Amino acid sequence: MQINQVFSKGLDTVGETTFVRKLRRQFNKLWVRIALIGFMSLLAIIVARLTEPFIPDGIKDVIGAGSIGSLLQIIANSMLAVTTFSLTVMVSVFRSASSQWTPRIHRLMMDDQITQTTLSTLVGAYIYALASIILLETQLFSDDQVVVLFCFTIIILILIIIAIVRWIVHLQTLGSLIETTRRIEEKTKAAFSLRMENPCLGANPLTDMDAVPDDAVAVKADETGYIQFIYEQQLAELAEKEDIDIYFSTPVGHFVYKGEAIAYITAKTDGIFDKLNESISIGDLRTFEQDPRFGLIVLGEIGSKALSPGINDPGTAIDVVGRMARIFDGYRSEMDRTDVEVAHPRLWLPPLEAASLVEDGFDPIARDGGGIVEVQLALQKALDHLSRHPDDDLSEAAVEAAKRAFKRAEKKMDYGQDLERLRDQTPAEVTNG
Repeated sequence: MQINQVFSKGLDTVGETTFVRKLRRQFNKLWVRIALIGFMSLLAIIVARLTEPFIPDGIKDVIGAGSIGSLLQIIANSMLAVTTFSLTVMVSVFRSASSQWTPRIHRLMMDDQITQTTLSTLVGAYIYALASIILLETQLFSDDQVVVLFCFTIIILILIIIAIVRWIVHLQTLGSLIETTRRIEEKTKAAFSLRMENPCLGANPLTDMDAVPDDAVAVKADETGYIQFIYEQQLAELAEKEDIDIYFSTPVGHFVYKGEAIAYITAKTDGIFDKLNESISIGDLRTFEQDPRFGLIVLGEIGSKALSPGINDPGTAIDVVGRMARIFDGYRSEMDRTDVEVAHPRLWLPPLEAASLVEDGFDPIARDGGGIVEVQLALQKALDHLSRHPDDDLSEAAVEAAKRAFKRAEKKMDYGQDLERLRDQTPAEVTNG
């Protein structure tokens, strides 16, 4: 697997070390990628010093400082214009998608790997060219060593060509509704898959706060915001080292205020609170990685907004309903999982609740599409499918959601035949509920 694939994956994987997870999140930042490409000019100096004895005689006469200087000038001049154009297009697309569908997708689009790779390549190439021009003027490269710089410049040019071609192809779907909902579905399914393979992030399920010992000490949030990540492996190692149990009262995705209790520990030791806060990331925005509910909320918002009078697009809502049904197909309760061993026995975390997940995804569409028979039929069909899901909690939650949707339809549908059509195609246990 290539390094870029390792560090640019959007989600955590089971068994991945805390260090790799943090390093990958740093690598996903645009400035880090730019710095790596810009660093190639300095790397060229090191390689040139090491390979100078092996450079064949006569090549320096073919590749001189003048030719490489002209090439670097072309890169520096063109990359500035191309980068400015690409940034303009990107900002325009992001704003359009955010205003048309939901502002919550902005974070997802900002993490788009092709966009980030393209921008980092273009800006990094510009920095590389400037740095190389400066180094040539300082005479740090001898005539023989200029050959190495020329080779590095050719590599940069190849990267630029690949990045621009990928960017042009990517622009054909960037910001489109279908591409956006598809990416949200993939992110959400991956987040669910992670939780299903590693229930409660490897911790014990905490379903009742009465299970927390009476003498447990509260761990308070050090800032206000959403819990974005819990580095469970680092917390498990800390719990073993300090001989404590950690009970999380607030899972990933919840909004907490500074000074609010987010967890409880069975003993207090020197510096324990600082160490715990280092393993819990709190920010101003929710993320998809460890928060499957967020993906469902975003999909629900897209379906709901498509039903607004200004857009009036029931087809999008129906498409979103189908995507959410596919996501729930892979759901399994995190309770009483005999097929998976608890990886971190000293950690306790609230499990995902099927009823809340179904409500987050389907209820906004059921509310705003209450008077549209096509949307209600799609909802009832999807929820009827989920009512036969092997997980009892999800099955029951789907039936209750179907009942709520049908009651809304009864109150909002003005045309009697539409309601009768919906009633005929809805299970009796729903219509009689």
